[in-house]
Amino acid sequence: MNRGRLGKYSLWQFRDFVVERGIAILIIGLLWGYTLVEPLRRAMGTAFSMTPSSPTWQLLITVASSIVSLSVLIAVNGIVSTDRKLGYYRFLFSQPVSAVAYYSQLFLVYMVGVVLAMLVLSGILHTIVPEFSIVNYLLYTALIFVAMGGIGFFLSVATRFDWATLAAIWLGSRALRGFYGDKPGLPGMLVQVLPPVHKLNGVADGLITYRNAPTSDVLWLLGYGALFFALGLILLRQASLAD
Repeated sequence: MNRGRLGKYSLWQFRDFVVERGIAILIIGLLWGYTLVEPLRRAMGTAFSMTPSSPTWQLLITVASSIVSLSVLIAVNGIVSTDRKLGYYRFLFSQPVSAVAYYSQLFLVYMVGVVLAMLVLSGILHTIVPEFSIVNYLLYTALIFVAMGGIGFFLSVATRFDWATLAAIWLGSRALRGFYGDKPGLPGMLVQVLPPVHKLNGVADGLITYRNAPTSDVLWLLGYGALFFALGLILLRQASLAD
């Protein structure tokens, strides 16, 4: 299969994303956002206000950034491991197709799909909260897809239980960094190699609100995710998809 035919196949990959993941992301995002924000709006009544200077703005940023992380987790779940577990790789690669090229394209297609899903959700939110920047939110979405999705891609190549492992690593890294991050000795040194999830709050607030997150934090998140994505491609090229 040449590059042109593989590129055309991206339309089928995108269709599969919409049916298998995109609709679920939209439904979960809408329900999560509604159940967290609507009770607050009803409780505050006419005093409800969401602007960057209001105390409720931070809640909005927390909810919005959490929806992105959950969407990325849904998107990369089984991105490689499902084909291996169900034997789909036998059909996919019965033709001379590079597994590295195929899954690189799939990763990009899923990234576009998540960004488009967040475009829909942020567009709805923008009608309620005009100060919420759609562009800034999409920039944050792309950043988290690379940072979190890159790790998820590597885990999906390396293990069958990628989504559970990714969730454990993502949440566990935050807890371990919070507990050991400032402590001297070996534990404090070891947690420094964990995913930089401790930078997410500052990046989310700065990037979504002002598009002005610390450059070092953004590069650290991008570099970490890109490194593991590259490691996943290397493993994918050298290892066998067959269990």
